[in-house]
Amino acid sequence: MCCMRTMRGMRPGRRAPGRRETLVVGAAGLGIAAAWASTAEAATPAIALLALGFVRSGAALLALSTAERLRADPVGRAWRFLGVGWLLAAVASVLTSVVWAFDGRWPPVPSFPNLFLLAGSTSMLWGLASYGAGPQERFGRLRHWLDIVIIVVAILGLVAQVLLQPVLAAGIASTTQAFWGLLWPSLDLVLITLALRLILIVRPGSERWSVVLLGVSGTVGLAADVITGYATLTGEAPVLRTPVSLWAAGAFLAALAAFLAARAASATSAEDKPSVATSQPGALLPVAMTYAVVGFTAVDAWLQGTVDPFGLGISIALTVLLFARQGVIAGQSEMRQVAALVEGAADMAFLCRPDGTISFANPSFAAALRRPVDSVAGIPLATVLAPDTDVAGLLAGGARNGWQGEVMLVRGDGSKFPARLSLRPVVVERSNRPVLAATAVDLSLIKEREALLRSALDDVAAARVELMALNRDLEAKVDDRTRELQRTVDDLDRLNRELLALDRLKSEFVTLVSHELRAPLTSIRAGLELMMADEAGIAGTARESLRLILEETERLGRFVEAILDLSALEAGRFPLRVAPLDLGLVVREAVARFRGVSGSERISIRLGVLPPVLADDRAMASVLYHLIDNALKYAPRGDIVLSSSAETERVSLAVADRGPGIPEAERERVFDMFHRLDSSDAREVYGHGLGLHLVRRLLEAMGGGIRVEGDPEGGARFELWLPRADRSPLEPAAAERRPEGG
Repeated sequence: MCCMRTMRGMRPGRRAPGRRETLVVGAAGLGIAAAWASTAEAATPAIALLALGFVRSGAALLALSTAERLRADPVGRAWRFLGVGWLLAAVASVLTSVVWAFDGRWPPVPSFPNLFLLAGSTSMLWGLASYGAGPQERFGRLRHWLDIVIIVVAILGLVAQVLLQPVLAAGIASTTQAFWGLLWPSLDLVLITLALRLILIVRPGSERWSVVLLGVSGTVGLAADVITGYATLTGEAPVLRTPVSLWAAGAFLAALAAFLAARAASATSAEDKPSVATSQPGALLPVAMTYAVVGFTAVDAWLQGTVDPFGLGISIALTVLLFARQGVIAGQSEMRQVAALVEGAADMAFLCRPDGTISFANPSFAAALRRPVDSVAGIPLATVLAPDTDVAGLLAGGARNGWQGEVMLVRGDGSKFPARLSLRPVVVERSNRPVLAATAVDLSLIKEREALLRSALDDVAAARVELMALNRDLEAKVDDRTRELQRTVDDLDRLNRELLALDRLKSEFVTLVSHELRAPLTSIRAGLELMMADEAGIAGTARESLRLILEETERLGRFVEAILDLSALEAGRFPLRVAPLDLGLVVREAVARFRGVSGSERISIRLGVLPPVLADDRAMASVLYHLIDNALKYAPRGDIVLSSSAETERVSLAVADRGPGIPEAERERVFDMFHRLDSSDAREVYGHGLGLHLVRRLLEAMGGGIRVEGDPEGGARFELWLPRADRSPLEPAAAERRPEGG
């Protein structure tokens, strides 16, 4: 059984089984032979029973010898009960032999031999029940005996329901005959079950084999008692040859079990682990027995159509006992956890009786006192406190409302150390005065650190004086440096204002110049368009020159417009009317602007069904114009593909070409103002590095963005994105958004 402390090994000084035990086993074997010979046809039953008594006496002597060897162990008491049981059984055999010798028949029931045999059986059952029930915690002992009671009640209840009640109901035997006829098999069943329980929980080895032999001995005795019990029930005279032989064999097996137990004790040292281990099947045996009784009662009630009051009472009693057992298991588990916590705690802990005697101490307390753990329990608290401690006042204060404070504890070698002691009263139901639960913390290290801390504080105070002097010098230097920095900040502020003024002048100058250029350019373009409208009046060469002049005028106009847009963006005066916009329509309109331009036939639109986006139509027209214009200029060959995709929060549009592409190191710098990959191509590909910068500024102002990446098939791929109108919250429709100035 779990939590059981049982037989430990033989203490140093025990001797191994000697010649006496060997002779007893041999004598028991001879007794079996004599018993078998005495049951022959020519022998009388009295001689057979007398030989049986001899064999049982041998088993009793060997069991008592084993008990003497295990006298210092709790399991020795179990073997003592077994030895007394076999001795009483031997007396019962001798008395039965005497009765048969005088009366020539089996003694009637009940008789004095039956009473002796009942006492012997009870003693043997008690021995098996107490096997392993040595000193342990209270919950462990209670659980052990609850298991025993459940097993005994379950077996007797089953025998009563399965055999006794049907025998009495059928009128096969009288109540006395039925009781005594079924008593011995019932006790044998209890003995076998208790032996099975021990087999499940005893560790492997010679001791387990001794328990197995006890179980086999009980099984052999059960066979013999079934034969004699049947004769008692029917009133017939039993045929003694087979029962006596079986009883003798059972006694011999019991003697051999005692012999093996003595050998196991001699081979085990005092430091070995207990022979009983935790076993799940052993712990479940009482539960299984309870279920068997309850199940049989339920099936019997279903078959008979009525509930047996006796079976119902036994089932209820076993159920109550089982619930009590589970409560005990829970309490045992909790107590063990608390005990493990206390014993494993690094702080000192102990229990003190009201008179000041220490009743329990954990290993930490014993180690701090430099005393053995076993020697601390039972000593007065005043022994471990300094002589000048008011022990009586301390105990009285702890018993009232608890007490805590610093004390000096005395070690076993007489040295002292400071400790923080805390006493708390624990009310005990059977006592008017509470037990004191105490915890203590060694303050030696803390006191040493306090001394070091005081010394460090003194050093800090001295250093502080020096630091204050240094601080005064530093403050003076900081003041001088601060004045210098302030003068520098003032100069920088003045320079910043001058730079801002210059920047404004630059912006105003650029705007002014652009405005001044836009008006004449418009007039020039209008005049050229009127002249070219007259197809008959202008020769072919002149017309071609006028066309080139018109293209350059338009290019210069777009450049002026870009400068004006950038100036408005920088000044924060570029108005953006962000509203839901059909991106596909804007794309097609932008492509249409390039109709008639060289290379426009290479532009391919591959747009799917797109949701509306939040953007300004004028800004998007400028964005698309610059992206398509760049693709036409820098990718003179290959398709220019405009594709799109829609995501949860935004819509993306890509412009991909098959040109030379953009190196990865330059993909972020192409969006800088006036930046070009190769300024040497200014004559072949005209541009000023403003278009992509303007594209990024416009997209960011509309809540979008743009990036450039290499296309797997070659060329550059510009991908822009804008927020979806059906997923993004919009301020009032067509709300005007002005970008922040640069």
